[in-house]
Amino acid sequence: MRKVLAVTGIRSEYDILYPILKEFEKQGFEVCVAVCNAHLSDAQNNTYKKIEKDGFRIADKIDCLLSTDRLTQRSKGVGLLIAGLTQTAEREKPDFLLVVGDREESIATCVVGNYMDILTIHLGGGDPVYGNSDDPIRFACSKLAHIHCATADEYAKNLLKIGEDNWRILNSGNPSYVNIANIPQKTREELSGFLNFDIVSKDYITLLKHPLSSEVEESGEQMRLAIQSCTEFAQTHNLQVVGIYPNTDPGSYKIIEEIKKGEELYPNLKFFKTLPREVFINIIRNTLTLAGNSSMGILEAPFYKLPVVNIGNRQKGRLNAGNVEFVDYNKSHIIQALQKACFNQNYRAKIQELKNPYGDETSCKKIVDFIKQIDTQDRRWYVKTKLC
Repeated sequence: MRKVLAVTGIRSEYDILYPILKEFEKQGFEVCVAVCNAHLSDAQNNTYKKIEKDGFRIADKIDCLLSTDRLTQRSKGVGLLIAGLTQTAEREKPDFLLVVGDREESIATCVVGNYMDILTIHLGGGDPVYGNSDDPIRFACSKLAHIHCATADEYAKNLLKIGEDNWRILNSGNPSYVNIANIPQKTREELSGFLNFDIVSKDYITLLKHPLSSEVEESGEQMRLAIQSCTEFAQTHNLQVVGIYPNTDPGSYKIIEEIKKGEELYPNLKFFKTLPREVFINIIRNTLTLAGNSSMGILEAPFYKLPVVNIGNRQKGRLNAGNVEFVDYNKSHIIQALQKACFNQNYRAKIQELKNPYGDETSCKKIVDFIKQIDTQDRRWYVKTKLC
């Protein structure tokens, strides 16, 4: 039986990995998970417990999240993670490492796989994210990883442009669509009861905003403006605002400070540190729009046919299915975009008809079928012969 060791450090990343890991188990692989970063944080509600509840064996818990808002946090964390994951991989002896995206766990896993001669599967390569330190990290992961699962055809072509062999690349689409398709519908009454927040008599918008590495010092002020804009718009139209806490990147402390101030000032605003998958998906199913700068506006919202207001520079450069309106940090511009997203029926109808470039709910089976045919004894998978 071949073994896959997945590495995850944050809730959104695990939601992408979850259906892939289930498919690996379904097709006879042994699966285990190394958890790190925010999964082990009390402030993030120890989300590793959800992974345990989902039935996966946790091979290791690697503490590498430093409690600071300084720029030293991530580079030091990568060093700690590489050291810890090296020990985990030596003990577990997996046939494959599996990781998503462009965060600390991504580059650490790819470094470990490269040095330890373990075939590393990287999901999300070829996807540019301008103005962010994560963009070159993603590129570095693509050069280090052995196997690529791209979420769109355009991104698969980008991998070819940087010299990756075409036989290493699969245009898998977005695996998280399996989660969305398989989660049962919940009523607004059920959701309102869970949240202890009225979203039955009132419609609502959802706010999810993270710091940007190139704009850390402005993260608090940016969040304050986003909250002011969303709550003012909501008050005008008798709406509620459901907010989700940011990731743990530098700048998140400043964002959380503004969240706490905002909840005291605005009765139509309520934030949540984390939500169960079945609740979160149904929140997004029922929201009028998603505001902020989360990658789910780019990657998942097209599957929901959901209009998105992306505030600021985070996510710029990524493939837009046609559901995302980019706006700057200007209150009137944000409110205008929210008005269009929520109440412009022609625009909303157009989004319902969009062609999603990120695939469908067959992605996970495509990935596992692709990995199954790989001969781990064939040395061509381990050796990169192209540099560019």
